[in-house]
Amino acid sequence: MNNNGSPEREAWKALVTSAGVREQQVAFTCATGVPLTLAPASVYALADGTFCVKGCLGSTSGTACQSKLLQAEKRAVRRTAPVQYCCPSGLVKILVPVFINGSHVGSLLAGPFALHALDGHRLAFLMGRLERLGLGDRASRLQNAWQHTPRLSSAKCRAAGTLLQMFGKYLEECGKQQLNLHRSNHSSGLLQKIEAFLAECKNDPVSLKEVAACVNLSPCHFCSVFKKQTGLTFSQYRTRQRLEKASELLGDPGRRVSDVAFDAGFESIPYFNRAFRRAFGCSPSQYRVRLPGQNPGQLNPNPDVAVNGAGGFNNHFHETSVVSVSRR
Repeated sequence: MNNNGSPEREAWKALVTSAGVREQQVAFTCATGVPLTLAPASVYALADGTFCVKGCLGSTSGTACQSKLLQAEKRAVRRTAPVQYCCPSGLVKILVPVFINGSHVGSLLAGPFALHALDGHRLAFLMGRLERLGLGDRASRLQNAWQHTPRLSSAKCRAAGTLLQMFGKYLEECGKQQLNLHRSNHSSGLLQKIEAFLAECKNDPVSLKEVAACVNLSPCHFCSVFKKQTGLTFSQYRTRQRLEKASELLGDPGRRVSDVAFDAGFESIPYFNRAFRRAFGCSPSQYRVRLPGQNPGQLNPNPDVAVNGAGGFNNHFHETSVVSVSRR
């Protein structure tokens, strides 16, 4: 779901501070020598005013680096797959989007690292690029950044990408488990009775008066108590239930989206599509592609990486978890 206080976002924030995730983050950096950042989705960080990228080439370079990061994130979310890209300094980063219940909540950001040595030809090419960005006086900073950045072989870069994808899937599964646990722990006796009643009725039309009667309350009192316990009206709650059912049914690739809508209790396809997009920030078809196992994805190198050989940047995120290893 796309609001700032969504359960999915809260699950992400809890994950990145957990001991188990921190251990895996450290293990990745120790094994590869590449710094790994667990960054929140920019849509949240920008809304909070906490999105900040500090460029490795000093003052004003952060703006160019931030632009590259946002472009990479956008591509990764659209493709639901990792993206490898270059930053203005010519160093490499790999970004792996993480989705919880279909919502993009954060990314694994590995780098910077180099794939080639900084020879004279490459230095001249990169300085030409920096000149066009108004950073033509940063030659010494550029050389310093390359000097203190780990260098990976192509094979090790591919291995790092595989580890990141595995880590991303692990976070998605942990996030989903956290949400399920949270829901079960916060399900009151009232909700349990209502859910049992609705389960008996399945997809048959049920009036608010009938539901209120099942818990021995007047419709007016029921609405007041229900809103206080759930923060939702009964209509909103029913829609959320149906959307959650639909999100489960979309895991079956052989089931048509229209069948999913009707089986989840929706009577109108256009209404289902609008409600689903409002809740998950994407269409049902896009959500299905993001589900684990539906689109394994592969690294999608930015064309600049193959031509120029490497890219990436140092950054700082408020509301992130960062591990780095200094080169010896």
